Parts: sequence; structure tokens; C-alpha cells
Amino acid sequence: MADNNDFREKAAQLRRQSMNMGTVLGVYYIVKFCLFPLSMTSGALGMLFIVLTLMVPFVVWRMMRRYLQAAVPEGMPFVVAWTFALRIFFFASLLVAVAHYVYFAYIDGGALAKAYMDSLATLRGTPVEGIGDPLAWQNQLDMLEKTFQSIAALTPIQLVMQLFVNNLFWGSIAALFIALLVMRRPVLKP
Repeated sequence: MADNNDFREKAAQLRRQSMNMGTVLGVYYIVKFCLFPLSMTSGALGMLFIVLTLMVPFVVWRMMRRYLQAAVPEGMPFVVAWTFALRIFFFASLLVAVAHYVYFAYIDGGALAKAYMDSLATLRGTPVEGIGDPLAWQNQLDMLEKTFQSIAALTPIQLVMQLFVNNLFWGSIAALFIALLVMRRPVLKP
């Protein structure tokens, strides 16, 4: 009976900690997302956005490793580490979804889609010398234009759901690798 209560307490502790870490990661996502619209006007901010995006798995790995070393020194099996990382990404995705909705529903007003369409218009005016087949180049630009138009036609909630699913998808892939890095087999007691 005591083992069952101990298990429940550890599970509750991991849930609370994954919520806390998910909140920290969600704030990181929000700061990173603030750079995204600004990256349309500054290449340096665009590079910073990309660097911060590539750092996400490292940030989660570091948070999990520090927590596990302090709170679970006996080790954590892969499945537990994986679900722990998944929860972190889930809670972070929920938090940043609120920021996405506020931005797309009340702030953006189609500015991001317009910036993409303006960039595409600039590309259309670029000479195609040295690029290869001009017809293939125009076909690619036509496909990009259709993609941008379909994205621009989405409602704010549809955009948010798309970004939420995207964050969960990439988070679940990253969680696999992070769990492999932080897991340790529990030491069996005789």
C-alpha cells in the first residue's frame, strides 16, 4: 500500500514539474514568437529566431537533466522520460497558442500574409539568370503564391490550431531524442 502511495506522489510530482517546465518553455516560445513578425524587417532578428528555434530541444534537455539529477537520482526509464518531455512540450504549446491567438486575432490584421505576398512579388521581379529553367522558377513561385493565399484565408483560430499541432508534432519528435539522452535505468534494489 505504501508503494502505491509513493508511486502516486512521484507521478503527481512529475506532472507538477512538467507543468512548471512547460510554462517556462511556453514563455520562451512567446519571446521567440515575438521575433517572428519582426524578422520580416530585420535579417538579424530572423537569424535570432532561427537560432532560438534550434535551441528548443537543448533547453528542454537541460531543464529535464537538472531536475532529474536533483529529484530523481535513482533514474528514470525511457517511457517515463518521454512522457515527461511530451508533457513539457504540450503545456508550452498550450501557453504559446494563447499568444498566437491574441496576435492573429487582434494585432496582425493580415500584415504577415501581406509581407509574404510582397516578398513573393519581389521574387517575381528578380531576373532568373543563372537560376535554371525560367518556367520551373515561375511554377515554383505560383505554388508559393497559392500556399500563401491558402494560409492567408485561414481564420485566426485555424492558424492557432495549425501552429499548435505543428508545435506538438515537432515537440514529440524532439521528446524522443531528449528522453533517450536523459533516461537512466533505475537501480534495482535486492
